[in-house]
Amino acid sequence: MSPPTNRGASRFVRGKARGGSGYRPYFYFRRNGRVIPAGGNRPAGADHDSTSRGTAQPRGWNRARADDGAGRKRASNAALDCSYLRPENYVAPEDALQVRSLLVDNPRACPGWRLYFMREEYVADSEMAKRIVAVEAHYQRNPLIYNVALIRQSGCFQLSAPVILNDEQLKLVWPTLKEDLQKQPLRTLSTVAMAMHTVVVNNGLDVAADEAADSILPMVTTKDSYVPRRGRTRKIYVRPEDFVPVELISSISHARVDSMFAVRGIVSSVGEPICGLAWQAFRCTRCHTEQSLRQRGTYSPRPYHCMKPLCSAKDNFLALRNSPYTRLSVRQIIRLEETSISLLTDYDNALAGELDIELRHDLVDSVQVGQEIIVTGVLKLRELSDNSEQPSTSAAATTGGDTQAYLRACSVQQAYHIKPEFSERDLKVISMINSEPNNFKLLVQSLAPELHGHEMAKAACLLSLLGEKINVLLVGDPGIGKSKLLQNCAQISERGGFVSGKRGSQAGNQLGINFTGRNKRVMDAGALLTASTAGHCMVDGVDKLASKQTLLLQSMQAGQLNVVLPGAFASYDAQPAIIACANPQRGQYDQSRYLLQNIRITPALLKEFHLVYVLLDRPSKTRDISLTEHVRALHAGSRKRSQIAARFVLKPKKSDSMCEINLNDVPAAQPKDDDDDNDDDSIMQQDYDLDKRLDHSIQEHGELDLLPPILIKKFISYARHHVKPLLNDAATKAIRRHFLELCRRSEVEHEQSQIGMGQLLGLISLSQARARLDLASTVTSLHVRDVIAVVTESMAQTRLGAASGQASAAPSSSSKKSQLQNFVRMMQMRSAALGRSIFEFEELKEMGTRAGIMTGISNLVELANLGGYLLKKGVNMYEVVPD
Repeated sequence: MSPPTNRGASRFVRGKARGGSGYRPYFYFRRNGRVIPAGGNRPAGADHDSTSRGTAQPRGWNRARADDGAGRKRASNAALDCSYLRPENYVAPEDALQVRSLLVDNPRACPGWRLYFMREEYVADSEMAKRIVAVEAHYQRNPLIYNVALIRQSGCFQLSAPVILNDEQLKLVWPTLKEDLQKQPLRTLSTVAMAMHTVVVNNGLDVAADEAADSILPMVTTKDSYVPRRGRTRKIYVRPEDFVPVELISSISHARVDSMFAVRGIVSSVGEPICGLAWQAFRCTRCHTEQSLRQRGTYSPRPYHCMKPLCSAKDNFLALRNSPYTRLSVRQIIRLEETSISLLTDYDNALAGELDIELRHDLVDSVQVGQEIIVTGVLKLRELSDNSEQPSTSAAATTGGDTQAYLRACSVQQAYHIKPEFSERDLKVISMINSEPNNFKLLVQSLAPELHGHEMAKAACLLSLLGEKINVLLVGDPGIGKSKLLQNCAQISERGGFVSGKRGSQAGNQLGINFTGRNKRVMDAGALLTASTAGHCMVDGVDKLASKQTLLLQSMQAGQLNVVLPGAFASYDAQPAIIACANPQRGQYDQSRYLLQNIRITPALLKEFHLVYVLLDRPSKTRDISLTEHVRALHAGSRKRSQIAARFVLKPKKSDSMCEINLNDVPAAQPKDDDDDNDDDSIMQQDYDLDKRLDHSIQEHGELDLLPPILIKKFISYARHHVKPLLNDAATKAIRRHFLELCRRSEVEHEQSQIGMGQLLGLISLSQARARLDLASTVTSLHVRDVIAVVTESMAQTRLGAASGQASAAPSSSSKKSQLQNFVRMMQMRSAALGRSIFEFEELKEMGTRAGIMTGISNLVELANLGGYLLKKGVNMYEVVPD
């Protein structure tokens, strides 16, 4: 059945020839008066050479079925090698419009117009033209900010909001620049880039004219002079900065698509860069007109006619590889994990907010896993099937299961040196917390209030969060609350990572660098890289990560993580502070064994921890009563954290001093007398019990309003970013005196020396962290006093375990003399750790139990009293005589 005769001209026709005189295939094309089949077999008997009226026989049609002279028949489609017959281009008649050509007809006023506005025509006196001229004038008025030669070479430039928005002359022409950039970012960025492109082209013409004028002078021109070739200016990209405020990823709505956003986070995943040809430029060999054709899929189409109106060329188009209109599309998908001081993450039940970022052009490979960056971009939607080789899709980011929101990056900034912003309310609350008489106690009690009775361990974790690279290890019986303390520390840490060793191999993959994806080409950052650069990594159950303890040791010693790949080697900086906990191997801590015999950890890894605490569930009537009152008050509502914000807003400051411990301190700027050294000695040697000072009993002190975690996080973040304390002379002398005492004690006791530069740097970092807690700019001797109490308690607990192991391992430890020596040594170390010398008999009995002396404690106490090591002060009260 022939089609109707009034059918319009078409390149794709279905059916037989009009008039029925000549055969045409079922699908065929008309081109240049010829009929070209689109595939299929000819029916039998249709090999006669006939043509229809006004239509030429297709080239190669009869030759396809003819003999080749050797008696062999050619294939029916062997001669059909036309590129426009591919099914990628012409599958159905309506698909013929998917390939679109672009005529390069740039106006003289805006060279490169088609690079930025492909479908829009240039109008001379339009508002767009006036804005372009005004932005050009802004660039020319600031040559020191916009280096034209560097912009031409790099193909991009930074556009700072304070610079361009404060230009009064530009405001007269374009007063809504900031609003247009937020609501219509792509069009506004194209306008700004078009102005820079015009400036760069005009500057290149001026430079070429100057070089041509210089070459005319006979004294300058030489035979071997080289004039570099100047190519055509390619597309220039704008990198805007500080035009929009940083927002939370969870607050981004899909209703604001095609708007500009700025988010801050840590790069948790990096995908493989994908390259492809987006546009291909061609030149007509007849009229030399340049046009560009969009490239899609794996097949590269070519133009079928010249787009110039007066040119009738249909073929012989020359592909231009060096043209600015031949553009490669290079993109890369990364995943950003949100970091904000206004956000708390429950690592036990949920993950931090994540968002996929698309990097293009020069931004590709500009970031690596573990970096904290601020990304400014345009919110877009994409189909989920497009990211098969990219990081796995987050279920929270999908809408309806078909599309996913992502951010097309316009600029990337390093966020390490950019301080977080605090509101006026935040600053007022921080000031109120600092005005507390004993804010150290308030913060320690507010940190993991479920863990009661272990204030020294909580104080060590708090100082680690305030300091830099202070490693803490908590060892103790199960059920104490170590995991809860680590989760709370991960919540209030500004840049923290949490790994639970209870999950086995999955926890090992979350610790270091891992490769995921269908082809294992997506690099995921582990907790060590996520918490790198002044962050904190919490490891719950470090003893269960036997195969990954090497990664921890490498990170704590060298500060790097190495990745070995076939034919490649990479090294990443990983310098987080480690706060870890471990459970005993036998279910309960055995005080008669070594510390290393109780937990499954290597000695080299144990040595890297600055503070080690043993948390035991000791039966004590006083502690049980205090714990009961604490739990009752916590659940009854007397310690509701939600009430603390209103309480601080209404509470006036009691004094101008920062903390109670600084009332009697002497500022470093004042001159010191000759008796200052003696005063420092009296301060360090007085009866000072930090554990008792940090403890809070409801029966004695009444109720205490605890701080919510969000306020603790903001206080710690403010102290770390805005307080940089320095050591004064008194603090330096106190640290030096204590360090030399530790070295001397290690030599006298003939122990394996673990005192080195790491411990000295740890003392300095802890002292600076203690000063940050008071928001003090100077580290004083009173700050060092608290640090020495924390360090001494930690060393006493670990040495008692070592002494008990020696006592149980040595054959001669059963003698009364060796038992008495070990018992006296433990009492003296315990007295030095707690800062007091008077103990009850139950406490002395506990020291003997930890030393491995299960029986005969009363006899040892009597022998120590007779030997002058103990002085009896009353009923069941003894004073330890210092060495």
